[in-house]
Amino acid sequence: MFDLTGRTILVTGGSRGIGRAIALELGAAGARVGVHYRERRESAEEVVARLHDRGVEAKAFAADVTEPDQVVRLLEAVGAWSGRLEGLVTSAGIYRGPTVDEVDAEEWQKVIRTDLEGSFWTVRSALPWLRKGDRPAVVTLSSILGAHAAIGGAAYQMAKAAIEQMTRALSLELAPGTRVNSVAPGFVRTDINRAGHEDPVFSAKVARATPLGRWGEPEDIAPAVRFLLSREADWVTGLVLGIDGGLPLR
Repeated sequence: MFDLTGRTILVTGGSRGIGRAIALELGAAGARVGVHYRERRESAEEVVARLHDRGVEAKAFAADVTEPDQVVRLLEAVGAWSGRLEGLVTSAGIYRGPTVDEVDAEEWQKVIRTDLEGSFWTVRSALPWLRKGDRPAVVTLSSILGAHAAIGGAAYQMAKAAIEQMTRALSLELAPGTRVNSVAPGFVRTDINRAGHEDPVFSAKVARATPLGRWGEPEDIAPAVRFLLSREADWVTGLVLGIDGGLPLR
């Protein structure tokens, strides 16, 4: 089930964290994978090399998703390589955690432009290639903080909330040709939140608050993305799927 053989999929932010796990998962399912990165070329090439070792066709692509012109060129490069897209995963993102009285304008704009605007312009630029694909699908990356508030990181929380509404809006606008869904991870052990999961007190607090008793791993998120991109999910669109160990239940 959830076979992706013959499908070309671009994963933004695919060089590390959740994006890396997704790229490897999609390759294991048979997809041809484009691995996007901004600065971490060596990390992206390592993901591509792992995919090649498994017999998967893959290529790394660089772009700054905060720059719409670069996003257009990114998708043109992917399109020249693949000729089409059956899938797109917008997992490029950053987190900044200052409180409202500490955040400055530059930091605020960087989060909004990367997490929200970068996701939107990637989908927008991918449309010509998605429309050439067979039953194309998009998966955006939200967060548990898109629907549940916390102290600090307001820009990140607002960007993720907006991504969820963007997902719903695009699912209507692009139907019936292209499906659009989102996944909303809970507390997952990645580089972006290393300070949290390496803090023994905070890490234990999260584990206690989570009904399933632990932090998530990137590999906990990737299979759900694989499902949403597969033909088994052909009647699923506009969904925001929480993958969070049950944390919102408490």
